[in-house]
Amino acid sequence: MASLIEELIQVLEQECLIYEELFRVSDTKTRAIVRGDIGQLQKITDNEQNVVDEVLILEKRRQNIVNDIAVVLNQKNKAMTVADIVRIMEGQPEFQKPLSELHQRLRSVVSELQRINGQNRELLENALEMTEFNINILQTAGQAPETANYDKKSYSGDMLGVARSQFDSKS
Repeated sequence: MASLIEELIQVLEQECLIYEELFRVSDTKTRAIVRGDIGQLQKITDNEQNVVDEVLILEKRRQNIVNDIAVVLNQKNKAMTVADIVRIMEGQPEFQKPLSELHQRLRSVVSELQRINGQNRELLENALEMTEFNINILQTAGQAPETANYDKKSYSGDMLGVARSQFDSKS
């Protein structure tokens, strides 16, 4: 059991580091969105995907360890969480303290990551709306107004706003 807890602590430490890296990537992404730097945004998104892939691997390892701990404790593995393990380790402070601290650290960084990702989503939605607005403006700017569909036959001699002078200078 102790080796499973130690392995869980190691995985949680790695997860915290990876989530903190993901937070830094998301923060850099915010700056790229604000600047409108599409090239940088593409590079950041590619890097972000690599970090997310690492997170998924660690999440799977963590879940497998939690399932193994649940089996050892004769608990339902679907319902077991890290918080449950922290409570179970109450009599073993050498395991409970690091687990509790890592659990809180992980919750905190995930919460901040959710906040910054929400902010990035809003920035991207606003940028998309602005782009659509600009496209609509450009499309309508190329079209002449409906009242400007005149041809040679419709010319009456008067220009808009200017009446033809009745004075004839030849007389």
